[in-house]
Amino acid sequence: MVGMLRNQGIDLLRGVSILLVILLHFNIHFKLSKTFIAELLPKKLFGALFWSGNQGVVIFFTLSGYLITYTILKRYKALDKINLKQFYWFRLSRILPPLIALLSVLVVLDIFQVQGFTINKEQTSLMRALFAALTFHMNWLEISVGYLPANWDVLWTISIEETYYILFPLVCLLFKRKEILISLFSLILLISPFCRVYLFSDTELGMKSSFNYIDSIAIGCAVAVLVHYYTFSKTKLTIMGISGAILIVINIFFRFLLRDLGLADLGLNITLLSLGVGLTIMWMHYNTLGNSKKLQIFRPLTDMGMYSYEIYLTHMFVIISLSLMYKQMELPQSYIPFMFLVSILLSYGLGRVVFIYFSEPINQKLRMSRQSKVS
Repeated sequence: MVGMLRNQGIDLLRGVSILLVILLHFNIHFKLSKTFIAELLPKKLFGALFWSGNQGVVIFFTLSGYLITYTILKRYKALDKINLKQFYWFRLSRILPPLIALLSVLVVLDIFQVQGFTINKEQTSLMRALFAALTFHMNWLEISVGYLPANWDVLWTISIEETYYILFPLVCLLFKRKEILISLFSLILLISPFCRVYLFSDTELGMKSSFNYIDSIAIGCAVAVLVHYYTFSKTKLTIMGISGAILIVINIFFRFLLRDLGLADLGLNITLLSLGVGLTIMWMHYNTLGNSKKLQIFRPLTDMGMYSYEIYLTHMFVIISLSLMYKQMELPQSYIPFMFLVSILLSYGLGRVVFIYFSEPINQKLRMSRQSKVS
């Protein structure tokens, strides 16, 4: 966040979320359920490690709601005082450069029919996919036509986040009274679980609906408002932090409990995970700002969190390439742990390079150009 100290706790949560996504995609492309790894690990642990990518996405959404709302409050002092032109310019400066670079590469790969990166023309056209990516409705396109190649597919979450970035400031300006915003928040908490259960329930791709995650984003927004306007005792924050961590652990490692209790059937499992992330954020907001020694042991994950956007956009290049090499060379299963380690390291390295040498320099240059015009 520009002008503010980084919060290592937030970066840690980002790192956990991107790692869960990478593990899921590695699992899908290497078919780990058919390897010795699935036999070696307890079934619940295997599921927690390699089938929790959606949980990672939920963590992302909750963090997005918190980060954007808190940044607005710090920069403009109140939600209804937001400078729309500046806000949108800053968001586009951060989001668009790496996204456009990614799409440029994907267009070239599709034109040359590179294996693993080519769109099935019976589903949709390259131009249609490109339009969906640039207008942030890739999730709705996939619900209509099916899964696109993996590097295109990851853009469904970006579409949901960017739609939120566009609409949230407008909502803040239109509904200035806190009572109205609280009512909207309450309505969202009711609508989102309902949508998860009944909207597009006949297709697996229904999970990509924007309505499925608005409660996650809303909970993040509410956390930002709470920490900005209210103070909490150390005891209350500790209880929040412990409760949040428990909810996260249950959703990732013991999700069968939520199914047995019928909460997943009601669509409340995602709400509880978002609540857990929100409570954890509240503790981290006060305890992990700056170079906190408390989280040094998690340094690899916090570093991944710093470059999470770039890692998310580019990690499928690594996984698809390694997967194709693994299959074409007919390597034995004993190579999978090595491939796994390489995929993590290369995904991190590629994301870091893109952030340091491309995304962030352009981001800062664009933001400075906007600030100089204002001054």
